[in-house]
Amino acid sequence: MGVALLTGLSLLSNTNLQEREILKELSSSIDMEDLLKLDTIEQFGVREIINVTAKKNDSLYTILKKIKVEDQNILKLINSTNSKLLSKIQVGNRFEISLDDNNAITNLKYIKDYKSGVEATLQDDSYNIEAYELPLEKVNIYKKVLIKDSMYSAGLKAGIPDSVIMDIVYIYGWDIDFIHDIRPGDSYSLIYEEVLVEGQKEVDGNVLIAEFFNQGKLHTAIRYDLEPGRSEYFSPEGNNVKKAFLRSPVKFSYISSKYNLKRKHPILHTIRSHNGVDYAAMRGSPIRTTGDGTVSFAGVKNGCGNEIEIKHSEDYSTRYCHLERYSSRAKSGRKVKQGQTIGYVGSSGLATGPHLHYEFHVNGKHTDPLTVKFPDALPINSNNREDYTTHANKLISSLKNYQGLTESLVLND
Repeated sequence: MGVALLTGLSLLSNTNLQEREILKELSSSIDMEDLLKLDTIEQFGVREIINVTAKKNDSLYTILKKIKVEDQNILKLINSTNSKLLSKIQVGNRFEISLDDNNAITNLKYIKDYKSGVEATLQDDSYNIEAYELPLEKVNIYKKVLIKDSMYSAGLKAGIPDSVIMDIVYIYGWDIDFIHDIRPGDSYSLIYEEVLVEGQKEVDGNVLIAEFFNQGKLHTAIRYDLEPGRSEYFSPEGNNVKKAFLRSPVKFSYISSKYNLKRKHPILHTIRSHNGVDYAAMRGSPIRTTGDGTVSFAGVKNGCGNEIEIKHSEDYSTRYCHLERYSSRAKSGRKVKQGQTIGYVGSSGLATGPHLHYEFHVNGKHTDPLTVKFPDALPINSNNREDYTTHANKLISSLKNYQGLTESLVLND
């Protein structure tokens, strides 16, 4: 039985608003009459509150004119202090505009997102205009999942949001191939955040800690802030969960042929070593580079058909064959980042059907991509070691407490 437990509140830091130009943006006009659509109009006594979503080419001026606010009232708003905060309107953002019986603005809110915006309130003969940032609450959520079929469907059944499941896939993507490595009986548990505004959930936050049992092996990942705006996941010992290479170059696929030095070729019908792994997938499926590197070759070569080779370092290189086509970044000499799409699955060259032939080379020699041990990314540095250990132990203790309480509740149910 899945149990969700809530604990802990914390505030997010305020974000700085950029300075913006005013008169040009406030007075720009549009040519198309139907770009602005009023979403809702509600009556509250003598006041009318109008909710508007900004469309392409909208400006504050055109929005207010569309709802028949007079120029004199608009100029009063424009001439008020801090009106530059309303000068640039982003498509998709909302306005909440309160009007009096004379159709004059008494209050205007420009809502940038769920937590911030700009508010203008009529005070005497001008408007008080200020940016606002709503206080946020972070609530910790605990979940434990037993996998019977797929990791994804089991997580949804346990009430874990789609975005959080995808975070788990990303966190463990260097060690676990979620298409090929998952077995019935595997399990995972985690603590993640929910972000609330005025008591209402707005977004799912970060995964703070996760444990994943895969084929009897425990993988633990703990989130740690290395610096403002940059976080990574580490093991309890401080090793980086991230590896220099992803385990699989195609997300949704199955292995049709493994690394085999004595395989009989399906077209040539001769014994010919298979120096890589074949991933069968739908034609046109994206192929991602498994590590950072430089494209050393992109073209047609022998039985591989359309091929890409990437040099990652002096020791490591990878090869991708039978592509249908290349992405724009797959050009010789261009640098690519881990996970970027470099091409699309096809059947060019000597191929019986759409698939990717993938090779992993170490010191120029073929190596089995499914079993090779990947080098780790940088671990926790010595300056952060003490702080990380304290942080990690606290999260591990919280996770164990949740797990113990969940098991006791199940036993007493």
